[in-house]
Amino acid sequence: MRFLPLSGPGWPMSHDILQRFLLLFYYKSFPLFSFHVFKMLSQTIKKQHINDLVDWIEANLTNDISIDLITLKSGYSKWHMQRLFKEMTGQTLAAYTRKRRLTLAAMALRLTRMPLIDIAVRFGFENQQNFNRVFKNHFSVTPGGFRRLNVLPVRYFHGRIAQREPVMPVLLYRREEELLLQGDTLEWECPYGDYIRDRHQRMASLVRHFVRTQQGDAQGWLGFQYGPGNASVDQQHISLFRGVALANTDAGPGDLQCRTVPAGLYARLAWRGSPEELTRFIADIYYLYLPQLNVACRPGMDLLCLDLTRCTADNIEGVFSIPVTQG
Repeated sequence: MRFLPLSGPGWPMSHDILQRFLLLFYYKSFPLFSFHVFKMLSQTIKKQHINDLVDWIEANLTNDISIDLITLKSGYSKWHMQRLFKEMTGQTLAAYTRKRRLTLAAMALRLTRMPLIDIAVRFGFENQQNFNRVFKNHFSVTPGGFRRLNVLPVRYFHGRIAQREPVMPVLLYRREEELLLQGDTLEWECPYGDYIRDRHQRMASLVRHFVRTQQGDAQGWLGFQYGPGNASVDQQHISLFRGVALANTDAGPGDLQCRTVPAGLYARLAWRGSPEELTRFIADIYYLYLPQLNVACRPGMDLLCLDLTRCTADNIEGVFSIPVTQG
């Protein structure tokens, strides 16, 4: 006798079916099993199911996906799957997929030199005309105009549905005086999208090395800047500054660079995590946190001030400061 597998490519959500069966068994078998507990566990299972579905969508935003294909992967009927997604997220499945694709397309406009038609095709639009129309309806500017803006308007960005609600508040503050930093700058290029995944752990290794070498200092500073690469049209350029703050009378080694952080408005956000989690959190800053503030990002380094008295090679703590402008 052959049995259908409970896991594998054709059954990405089959564990949810098993969980629901076991939950129903306990509910029927134990009359004292309260409805409140049953409902709580049911919500947990639903949330896990949506998280699994979102993971699959995020991994396939550049592929040819449709509601029918997502339904097939979910293991539910189209009606039930769309109703469950709306119930758990407050938005329709089609709207979520469209907003995520538009957000990633917008960043590709700013971080690469890819032609508009290539970006349109990459993120699932039928043609450049359709891409232009949908993009302008969402961002109130054409893709070409968005690419030429001096600031990065993040208010219409849409992040992936968080598996947990953001726990750190993001606030606006004004730096009254400029800050002088001294350190070194490392630069490299990678295909668009690889920086966030950091599959080779390049950023994690550089940050971990900096924390180890700066032990004994009270604070250390990391500065991040991004732009289009030069090697090919789909490459993005990354610049990582690593340094310490200098008083006006300090003089460091001559081979180190000085950077001036100007006064102005910044978005401030505390963070703690492993070096491997850093780049994904930077994406969350742009896609989840900054859109809450109704701001645009102005040119300059995104700064992370590390509390080196609390940092280790595997756990870093600090505060991000992102240069922004209102209006």
